[in-house]
Amino acid sequence: MTVEDLLEPVSADAPAGEDLSYDAERQRIEEAFEVASLAADVSEAVDWRETIALIEAQSRRTKDVWLAVYLARAGTRTGSLEIVETGCAMLAGLFDRYWDSVHPTLDEYGIQGRKGPCESLTRIAEFLGPLQRTVLLTHPRLGSYSSDDFARFARDGDAAEGYGLFRAALNDTPLDVMETVLGRIDQIEASLRQADAILTREAAAADETGTNFAPTFEVLSAIRRAVAPHAGVEVEAVADRMEEPTSDIEAPSSKGAAVGRVDSREDVMRALDAISDYYQRREPSSPIPVALRRVRGWIGLDFMAIIKDIAPNSVADAGTVLLTRVEEDGATNW
Repeated sequence: MTVEDLLEPVSADAPAGEDLSYDAERQRIEEAFEVASLAADVSEAVDWRETIALIEAQSRRTKDVWLAVYLARAGTRTGSLEIVETGCAMLAGLFDRYWDSVHPTLDEYGIQGRKGPCESLTRIAEFLGPLQRTVLLTHPRLGSYSSDDFARFARDGDAAEGYGLFRAALNDTPLDVMETVLGRIDQIEASLRQADAILTREAAAADETGTNFAPTFEVLSAIRRAVAPHAGVEVEAVADRMEEPTSDIEAPSSKGAAVGRVDSREDVMRALDAISDYYQRREPSSPIPVALRRVRGWIGLDFMAIIKDIAPNSVADAGTVLLTRVEEDGATNW
């Protein structure tokens, strides 16, 4: 099915359809991922083609964020970057077209109901690990090569085991094949950034925070850097793209001073992501990205909520101190 097929309204009266969380088909879909998390050989333990067919079939009956996420994750299990791309585009489309009615509904589950599915796209075991193992290049005689392989060869060069076969496979592969791979990676990132922007905006409106997609964007950026040179993109062009400002954040001046304006929480998040990306690329051993991810999660929280996140057991003491200070100020003013 195409993305448009997956986003087709269920009916005129109920575009998002019913909540099928406890439907028998949904149980079978969820069981596939549960089995995959436990099985040593996932490819043999789960019939992923059947699982994808179930996801597509249920998408005709309901519009559910979980189905888009399951489709993207199933794509990594089948080694299909195209299916991953479709799932991520479906997620962005559901947020864009059905935010008020898509399942899990806001009335019943709040923002957390939308964050929960997205969180799984930021985890190593559930999405990022399988994504890095997804095959990007297959040659009938010279083998198959995953994102991890591309990264390894980019890092170690001709000293890496199997590099000769890898180069031979690339030389025997039309350039447009790798261009298509790179295009899919870019589209996956674009869709997730769209979903991230919508979720962040709506969460901020409810005084909450969205999902921190930074780990996902970091992995996608690393994959792109490893693949791009083999798709006719110069290394300098890849670096320039990674350093391009996003949205309203302007590029720094030649003197190094930032001249852009940050006018919203979304701008703040994008700025933090850009800083984190710099350290991942230029100073990978730096602990700063870890700290930035923590700070990013505080955007939209009030002071007491941040205290609770840092040290849950200190909330009562902090509240007592603040209350005492307020009472003292009140007495003085009186």
